Amino acid sequence: MNSTDYAIPTEAAERLDALVTRIEARPGDMIRAHEFASMQDRLNVRAVIETLPEGLSEDDFAGVLKLALLTECATETYGDAFRERAVRYDASWLGRFNDRVWVPDELTHHTPYRSMLLSMGLSDAELDREIRDVRQANYIHDGGDTPVHVTTFGIVQEYLTDNWHGLIAGLLRKAAPEAAYMATRVKRRETLHTVWYRDMVALQVEANPLLLPHVAEALLGFQMPGNQLAPQWQSQVSRWMPYMGADFERIARDLVRLLHTALGDAATTGRLLVELAAAKGFRVGPVSPRVLQAAANRLGGPGFGLLGEALLERVGLAYMFRQPAGATDRAFRPYGGVYERVRAMLRSWVSQQIDFRLGVGPPADAPVSA
Repeated sequence: MNSTDYAIPTEAAERLDALVTRIEARPGDMIRAHEFASMQDRLNVRAVIETLPEGLSEDDFAGVLKLALLTECATETYGDAFRERAVRYDASWLGRFNDRVWVPDELTHHTPYRSMLLSMGLSDAELDREIRDVRQANYIHDGGDTPVHVTTFGIVQEYLTDNWHGLIAGLLRKAAPEAAYMATRVKRRETLHTVWYRDMVALQVEANPLLLPHVAEALLGFQMPGNQLAPQWQSQVSRWMPYMGADFERIARDLVRLLHTALGDAATTGRLLVELAAAKGFRVGPVSPRVLQAAANRLGGPGFGLLGEALLERVGLAYMFRQPAGATDRAFRPYGGVYERVRAMLRSWVSQQIDFRLGVGPPADAPVSA
């Protein structure tokens, strides 16, 4: 399947339109254009320098804030790329969400970071120049073109951005609480965006399961826009994150949970795992991707379901598939018999073989963008 293969039933498009209508009607507490103006005079972000964790310098801290500023200020660049794809695939729901909700919301997200950097002593002229350079850059969105590519990209991008703003708020909280509040306000908006994109992916894949390879393509090709727009800072993220208190296990767990929730069941999550393994050529233990795919195809739903459950178990999300005590199957037989015990042993073995380089863990360049 390639990116020209995209179709969903009319009913699914109507459900997506209805979702966007609900979002438009209740978008939550959006950040107002001048919401932070009254706080600017009270900011003392330089005070944070004395409280930075060992290993994170003043220059690093300025880079952390600049990365947030420069990637968030490019909202209209991303919006243009998403709008063009919505028009190309006649996805009016995606175009409407982009133009009426996402872009207007995101346009306010860079302003706190400009204020913070001014508080640190950087000049208006320097920040204006860097913002202008980023906005004039030629951003190429290479995360796939169909609406399901775009919305899958949105899940990962918005989640990682949410996480980034949260890490920044943690650095600021003790010495610059007003600045921490600003970062937290932006973080909360990104949380909503993540959930909205997740629900859009869910409606598309539910309506047409053949779109699942597009989800895999979007994950495999994912890169944060900062790689293009602010590479001098984006390249430092993997070094900064441990000092900022990043919890990589939680990030992986959250991303798997979001994707699993979007896909709807363990069997579909297992199919996604096979797509990722096959595309990257990674083995699951001693099993090659080709053999894994053939075996799962022969077993059908139960085989893919076992793989999906193994992935969930691998990241600590076994509660999402385990049956409660006393539960019975369709024949009213209690779970936990010989079949379930053998299945659990197989699942645990497979779980231990899963390598997050398959593409379901945090990308190496994790944050940050709009």
